[in-house]
Amino acid sequence: MSIQQRPDRRNSMNNVRGIMGMAMGVIYVVLAFAVVYFQRSGQILQDQQTLSFVIAGLMVGYGIFRVYRGYKIFKGQGY
Repeated sequence: MSIQQRPDRRNSMNNVRGIMGMAMGVIYVVLAFAVVYFQRSGQILQDQQTLSFVIAGLMVGYGIFRVYRGYKIFKGQGY
């Protein structure tokens, strides 16, 4: 393997890592909305309402962070 092929391989791996990071972030946000939906439809116990919203909020925050970090990796500006 020549030295000239390594930057291309690294760039393609960064693209894959960035896309996967963004996809996982979207999945976290979708799951957070699913938790809120199930809570409002009564499928989750009413005693756990506060906990459900806290978990959903944390999932949205982490999902946004994953999308941002994946975007930075995809553009080659992050690790």
